[in-house]
Amino acid sequence: MKISQQVKDLFNRTALVAFGTSDKTNTPNVNVVFWKKIIDDETIILLDNFFKTTKQNVIENRKVCLSFWDSKTEEGYKIKGDAIYYSNGKIFNLGKQFIQQKNPGRTPKGVVEIKVTNVYFLTPGKDAGKILC
Repeated sequence: MKISQQVKDLFNRTALVAFGTSDKTNTPNVNVVFWKKIIDDETIILLDNFFKTTKQNVIENRKVCLSFWDSKTEEGYKIKGDAIYYSNGKIFNLGKQFIQQKNPGRTPKGVVEIKVTNVYFLTPGKDAGKILC
């Protein structure tokens, strides 16, 4: 699934995103993530600085969800995808490089790579909940 430019723009403007996971028994969990980056039209990375339950959930159940919105315009989106947790390797190094550009000397505990499967429109109105791709 390709992330549209409109969705990318809001994602990049949003300081925090809600990151939903669940464990192998489908017990839900939500975390708030500050360090985030869109890598390409189908891939997002989130940096782990304080994940505990979130990390374990991604390892047990790759299905995840992100939600973000602009409280002033009420524009919002939900992204679903498949995630993998990395504590070393190429994806980890990509996340490490990203955070160190903004905060030298800081290293994440890990990096979650999300391959986007669906994007939904969350803005109030007749199209709320509509799948965009």
